[in-house]
Parts: sequence; C-alpha cells; structure tokens
Amino acid sequence: MSEVAVAARPIVARRAPLSRFALQLTWVSGSFLLAMLPHLSSIRWWVALLAVTTAGWRLLIEIRGWSLPHRLIRTVIAIAGMLGVLLAYRTLNGLEAGTAFLVLMGGMKLLETRSTRDLTVTIFVSYFLLYAGFLYHQELPWLPYMLVTAWLLTATLMLIHQRSPMSLAESLQRTARMLIMALPLAVLMFLFFPRLPGQFWALPAREQAMTGLSDTMSPGDVSELSISSALAFRVKFEGDMPPPRERYWRGPVLHDFDGRTWRRPRFGYVERPVIAFGKSYDYRMVLEPHNREWLFPLDAVTGWPQGTFRTADFQLLSRRAVSRTTSFAMRSSPQYRSGGPLPKAMQMADLRLPPGRNPRSLALAQQLRATVASDTEFVQAVLQRFRSEEFFYTLQPPKLDTDSVDDFLFNTRRGFCEHYASAFTVLARAAGIPARVVTGYQGGEFNPMNDYLIVRQSDAHAWSEVWLGEDGWVRVDPTSAVAPERIERGLADAIDATESVPGRLFRRSTLLLQMRQAWDAVNTFWNDKVVEYGERHQRSLLERLGIEDADWQELGTALLVSLIAFFALLTGYLAWQFRPRSHDPLVRVYDALCRQLAKRGLGREPHEGPNTYLARVLTQRPDLAAQLNEILALYVALRYGPRLLGSQLTSQTSRFKFLVNQLRV
Repeated sequence: MSEVAVAARPIVARRAPLSRFALQLTWVSGSFLLAMLPHLSSIRWWVALLAVTTAGWRLLIEIRGWSLPHRLIRTVIAIAGMLGVLLAYRTLNGLEAGTAFLVLMGGMKLLETRSTRDLTVTIFVSYFLLYAGFLYHQELPWLPYMLVTAWLLTATLMLIHQRSPMSLAESLQRTARMLIMALPLAVLMFLFFPRLPGQFWALPAREQAMTGLSDTMSPGDVSELSISSALAFRVKFEGDMPPPRERYWRGPVLHDFDGRTWRRPRFGYVERPVIAFGKSYDYRMVLEPHNREWLFPLDAVTGWPQGTFRTADFQLLSRRAVSRTTSFAMRSSPQYRSGGPLPKAMQMADLRLPPGRNPRSLALAQQLRATVASDTEFVQAVLQRFRSEEFFYTLQPPKLDTDSVDDFLFNTRRGFCEHYASAFTVLARAAGIPARVVTGYQGGEFNPMNDYLIVRQSDAHAWSEVWLGEDGWVRVDPTSAVAPERIERGLADAIDATESVPGRLFRRSTLLLQMRQAWDAVNTFWNDKVVEYGERHQRSLLERLGIEDADWQELGTALLVSLIAFFALLTGYLAWQFRPRSHDPLVRVYDALCRQLAKRGLGREPHEGPNTYLARVLTQRPDLAAQLNEILALYVALRYGPRLLGSQLTSQTSRFKFLVNQLRV
C-alpha cells in the first residue's frame, strides 16, 4: 500500500471509556428510574418527565465533562417543582402528593451528585420509592418486578462502596447470596411480628376511576359495565354453596327517578328488621378496591363484621372506602322477609314518578291493574307480558328517546337487565305498588381448584323489589322472564352468539378455562395468605403451633425464639463457610519439611518462598545440596508447573513425600 493511500485513510478517534464514577452514576440513575416506574399511573406526567430529564441531564454532564448547573438554577427548578406539586395536588402530604414530591427530590438530588455520599442518598430515595409502590400495587405480577429492582438497588449500593473495582456480575452474585440468607429472617418477621387489626397505615383512599357499579342507573349503564371481565370479588363459602338462582349480590338501592335516570336517595330511612327463614350461608368475601363504601353481600345479609353496617334498604356499607383488596366475613339468608309496616317516607319515595313523563307506560299499568285482583297478580301479569310478547335480551340495545320507558316498552323492546328493571319498577309504581331498583351482581363463576366463586364486572345486574303487604319487600327479576338462562347459567348463555361477551372464548376452550382458573387460584392464595395476612391469620397459625389465645407477650416470645434459632443457624453456617481450610497433601508435606529444618535452627521466614528459603538453607548446610535440590525442583514443578493428571500426579506426589521422609538433617 502506498504512503499516499495510508495518509488518505481517515483517522477514527477512539472514545475514552467511561470513568468509574460515570458507570456508578449510570447504575444509580437506572435504578432510580426503575423504582419510579410503579408510580407512573399515580403521579402527573410532568413529574415523571422532569425526573427523567434531570437524570439524563446529569449523565450527559458526566459523559461530556461539563460543569454542573449553577446552584441558583437547581434551586429555581426545585422550587418550581415543589410549587407544581402543591398546585396539582393541593398539598405536599398524602400518598400521591408525597410520592410525586419524592420523585422530584430524587431527580434533583441526581442533578447535584458529586460524591459517593450523594449516590448513596439517591439509592435510599429509590428504596423508599420502590417500597411505596406496594401501597399502589399489591397484585402478584408486581412482586417479581419489586424483588428484581430491590436486588439491583442493593447490588448498585455495593458497587459504589467498594474501594477496589468490582464487576457488576460479581456485585449481583454477592447481593443475591445476601438476599437469600436474609429470606428466612424476613419470613419469620412476616409470620410472627405482632399484627395490629386494620390497615398498618391509615392512608386515605386514592381518588382514581375504577370499573364498577355507580350510584345512578340510566339505560345502557349496566350493559356497558357487563362487557368488562375485570374482577369484582371472590367468595369462599363454609359448606354448601347457594344455587345459581339465589346468587344475588346486593349493591346500591335506587329510589329516586327523574324519568330516565335512577339515583340513590339523599336521605336515609328508618331501618326495617330482616326476618330470615330457610338456610343461611356463612362465607368470606374478598372485595377488589373500588373506592366506595359499598359491599356486595349475598341478598339478604344477616351477619356482618365490625366496621360495617346495614342500611334501611338492606345495603351493606363500610365505614371507610374500600381502597385496597379487603376480606369480609358475612352471613346471609336468601329466603327472608322484612318485618313491620312500610315507613311512610319510604312508601312515598317508592311510589313517586316524575309528572308528565312516560304517559303510555302509566296508562298501561293502570289498564293492567284494573284487570287483576291483587298486587301479586299484577306482578305476574307484567312478567307474563315480558314472556309472551317479543322482547329481546341484548347487550347492544338501541338508544331511547326522552321518555325512555315508553320507547322501550312500545317501540324498541330490546334491552339489558337495567331496561327491564327500570320499566317494571315504573309500571309497579304507576299501579300503586311501592317499588325500587336494586343494582349489584348476579351469578358467579365456580373455580374448582379452590372451591370458590369468582364474580366479575360482567356479572353486573339490576332487578326490582316491590312491597307486597305482609310479605314485605319481594325480589322481582324481570330479566328471568325474558332470558331465564341469564340467571341459571350466566350472561354468555343468554346473549346471542353474534354479540361479544367477556369470557366466551374461555368457555369454548377447556384448556384456556383451566389456565384462567389456575391463575386466579394463585392470585387468590396470594391475596388471602400474603396481602391479607393479619391478626386473624397470625392467631390461626399460632393455634396450629399449640399457642392458644396468644397475647402480645406470647407473640413477642415466639418471635424472640424464632430469631434466636435463625441467628444460631446463621452463625453455624458462617462458621462452617469461613472455617480454616485444610491444606492439600503437597502443602502438608512441605510444611513438615519446614518444621524439620526449623528444629535445627533453619526456620523459614514469613516472606520467603521455596526458592529463597531452600537457597538460604543450602548456604548453611551444603551437605544437603543433592537432596534439597531434587526436593525443590519436584515441589516447584508440582506446585507451579503444568498440572499433572492421573497416575503421573500420584507418582510425582509419592516421590516428593519419599524424598522429604528420607531427608536427615
């Protein structure tokens, strides 16, 4: 190649490798962003963007060798971020505002990072952010992410505190061993640390939109909810399970009607007693968070836990919003009647109809009422009309006019449960029968893997209740007159095959259904045994261990004994792990030679290797030259030369032992 060609070749400058501090800063920034990720759904978008920007800015500064921004600039950004959080959340306290503020401060700390101490502070901020994520996400799929992120944070912390360089792989290996060794202690603390009843932190409910029933109902509301397969709650019965026709889960009761929309009353009524007869069911409901006070017991609830109460219209309410997955022990009696006369205020509310609305429906009700002798016969006449005439049950009903009940009964005749419940209740009121709309859920999917019911949002339902004299409030479900299979077998069997229904694909595939049920069983175990592990579970565990009616002292004793046992096992393991290692046979023979020479005043100095030591011995004992030279050559070959295998190694080792034993000093 000519010199001209060589000179024309472009010279590519090699980029200098990142400094050790730049690598540490990269890992700290990445760990911080991983810890922030679980909060993206709860903080404002600009908070996350500002944190990512400051992290990227600081990395660019380190890589390019720029100067850090002036303190005034950092102060202005910090104050602007704080004011932004204050304006967005109206406070700097609370779960969401506090999390957003912590994210901002973590990003600002990265922007001023200069030393190992600054990196350590950012790591600890990341720890707080990561574990605060459990206040938002307690679902099982989040657990691996949290564990891996905690592992990376700990490995990064070890990496930045090592004086001598350490590879990331070595840091991850050491951290993994540390976490595995700490796992038994974490399990013991989880099982035996005394639990307080209720939530550990009394945090306010998060204000966010969640899928679920509303306290109002207009045509189309429940049908829109029924296309969601989201979980509403799970129910585990003690003993037999009620048949499908009795699986009505009571939610908000709607009394007020403006001609189109049903609403809950603004004021309460006088509570009426519930007289139960027939079989009762004891069960535990695990309710998903929906940020409402409503519970959904089997209708009608006769036993409920502390912190809840039953209203005058038999709805069960919690004294605080259900903002996390919570379990409730209940008792219900599907066969019941309400005792005593109907209170005057409730009677007036449940007969009230808006003037001038739905005139054709009111005329139809009066016409039907004139042909029957009792309120019960009127109810049967309306249901028979739904059965015999061309009414259709569908998730895709047409839109209704202003007088929605008239339009439904006389024109479209296509609707979902809320259409039939609303129309029936209006007809009953027009006939002089107190009536109201009850919303909730109906049915549930049985999971044979753990013998419990899964109730989803697609099981949302609406029905009516009418007051029939001595019988009190009686449930009337007009849907059962149009689509009885909806009550007995579920939504998928009641809707035409051309309509999209949640869960229909799983019903058609046995394998998919089993996979879905297996995954739900795993989640149920996680929620019941881990997320909901509290005082009740702890006392049950101690009773199985022979500790009856444990108090604080016994819990503390059990925890202390467990910790002593754990640390005793850990001490034994560490003593065995770091015990003095026994030398191999070659070293033992060499040490014997050194001791033999030391007895004759020829001891080895600590700094002397084999060559230096035996050379010094030969200057004092030249008569041993032949033997010591052969011993030295053989030892150096075996110790520092190419490794011998098999019979050759055994032969040379035996020769070395023989020469040492034959040496006479």
